[in-house]
This record gives sequence, C-alpha cells and structure tokens, in this order.
Amino acid sequence: MNIASQNILEAFNQLPEIEKHALASEIIKQVAMLDFPPLTDEALTEIADTLFVVHDETEAKDAETQSR
Repeated sequence: MNIASQNILEAFNQLPEIEKHALASEIIKQVAMLDFPPLTDEALTEIADTLFVVHDETEAKDAETQSR
C-alpha cells in the first residue's frame, strides 16, 4: 500500500463510527462498479490465510483482555 492509501486509511480510522459506516458504504458502491478479473484460487487462499491470522490475533487479544 502506498503512502496516499495509508494516509486515507489513517484518516478513516479517526472518523466517528457513523461516518466510517457512511464512507465504507460509498466505497463499496464504487468498488462494485469496477471491473475486476476473477480471483484465482491462490489469491483466495492468501486472503483466507490473512483473515485467519487476523482472527487468531483478535481472539488472543480478547482472551487477554477478559483474563484481566
């Protein structure tokens, strides 16, 4: 991800929740109109692997918070 994208993401994270939802909704609408090629099996596997890692990290943090 380039610097401009990182800046956008950081700005997004600073928004109130209601604004995050409104912006995310608009981005999803615009992305839906883009012409993307179909995902390969390899790309889907990479995405799934990343999601599982993030999920595991979230569960570990939640477990640590609950044990305090």
